[in-house]
Amino acid sequence: MKKKFLLLSTVFLILGLTKSYGGWYQCYNYEGKIGEYPITLSIQITEGYFGEEDKKEFTINGVYKYDKYNNPIKLIGSLKNNRIKLYENYNDKESAILEFEFLEKISKGYWTDLKSKKTLPLNLTYVSKLTDKSEDASFENVEILQLHSLKDYYFIGVYSKEQDANRVYMSKLKIIKKRDNSIFQMIDFNDLDYSVGNVITIIYQNIEINDLVNNKLDLWCDVGRMGGWFTLSFSNEKNKFSSNYELNIDGPN
Repeated sequence: MKKKFLLLSTVFLILGLTKSYGGWYQCYNYEGKIGEYPITLSIQITEGYFGEEDKKEFTINGVYKYDKYNNPIKLIGSLKNNRIKLYENYNDKESAILEFEFLEKISKGYWTDLKSKKTLPLNLTYVSKLTDKSEDASFENVEILQLHSLKDYYFIGVYSKEQDANRVYMSKLKIIKKRDNSIFQMIDFNDLDYSVGNVITIIYQNIEINDLVNNKLDLWCDVGRMGGWFTLSFSNEKNKFSSNYELNIDGPN
């Protein structure tokens, strides 16, 4: 079984706390600048999510990247009085704080380096949102930056939800070159017999890196009782990512 016991505990906890409806995603996408540096930032409200004891009030997870470098950075923090405070986690250490007002329009705030205490203005513009807290919710092609990346590529999941469907799913995957932000490959999952990308409760972790050296990644999908995954691998000969879509079931079928 994959190293998923903490994740699955979170899954069962949230399922126990929510109503009969199975959806749990509330995500908001922004673009903007820290000082003069363009960034892309996304957050997810994770009601009922419990992490470390000293972070019990942290109900925001997310990810952001500097658009020049395209190395996604993990974020975790809190939402209080409509103001968001996020801790940047870089190389497993808290390195900076982002603070801004939670608005579906232009929002201003600050970025602060925890070591030097240097502060830069944070200017954000709301781009889109993804919410599936209601069976009536429906949308197509909402893009969500994924946390995990390879040396030369980062990933954007493209999510959709049909009205009355149980929950959101990843319809496509964009594989993007870090060097110039160009799309290297687009993979379509709509013809599969199962839904991709909707098992892990933190949407930015729907993809995991299987092998950093050989460019392999795992995508979680809605199979079995506890989810499963298949692997995408890069072929030097074909110069593309592909999969045989052989499923690995996590836990009992």
